[in-house]
Amino acid sequence: MSIAIGAYFFLIAFILAHLEIQIEGPHGWAEKLPTWRSDSRGVRCWFGKPVTGYHLCLVTLILLFVHVPQLYAPSWEREADLLAMFFLLTVTWDFLRFACNRHFGVGRFRKGQIWWFPAWTLGVPRPYLLVIALSLCTGLAPALWTEPGWPVPSTGAWFSASCSP
Repeated sequence: MSIAIGAYFFLIAFILAHLEIQIEGPHGWAEKLPTWRSDSRGVRCWFGKPVTGYHLCLVTLILLFVHVPQLYAPSWEREADLLAMFFLLTVTWDFLRFACNRHFGVGRFRKGQIWWFPAWTLGVPRPYLLVIALSLCTGLAPALWTEPGWPVPSTGAWFSASCSP
């Protein structure tokens, strides 16, 4: 990723953070918004917090916008780059939402202050570390795909090997 692309995605994260601050104000995780909320035991098990219609729609919209380049020149390598950038975007956007919000600020960005992040590691919410690791793995995946014979031999090599006398 170039510096220009990184700066562009940071700008998107910054704007998204301010949009959420304007929409949610001092209340996080769509706590006071008129949206549906699923908070079953299974949802808590998988996501660690309720799923809201607001967040589902917003994340889906962002994923659709991020994938516009795939409409013009689709490739698995680009898909990996886009997903890696999307994952970093979500962590950056979420952190900026706290840092720029006058009701939170960096001083309140800690365990016990944000109810929807109960688990923290190394001073950050555990989901941040998981998403950053996912971003790294996704971004590095094309290195495995471009290696001949890894993880699966090319179709031509498999076909010629299985059809030879």
